Amino acid sequence: MSRSAFDSEIALDLAVNLIPLAILLFFVAVFAVFNPWGFDPLRSGTQFAIMLSMAGGIAIATYFAARVIETDEHTRG
Repeated sequence: MSRSAFDSEIALDLAVNLIPLAILLFFVAVFAVFNPWGFDPLRSGTQFAIMLSMAGGIAIATYFAARVIETDEHTRG
């Protein structure tokens, strides 16, 4: 029996990564729109580089985790 890619069971397994990713992207958007300390290219650039690299790392880890879960024989029905 074959499973469709990214079904509800996989989504529940990946929620551990998707929730922090959503939180990081929320803060990137908030700091891009409402910057309470003003815009300094060095400080703001460093801040966005750190937050976006962490979000990218979580997104890549989530993608590979989904691929591993999908191909694992123990999780197949």
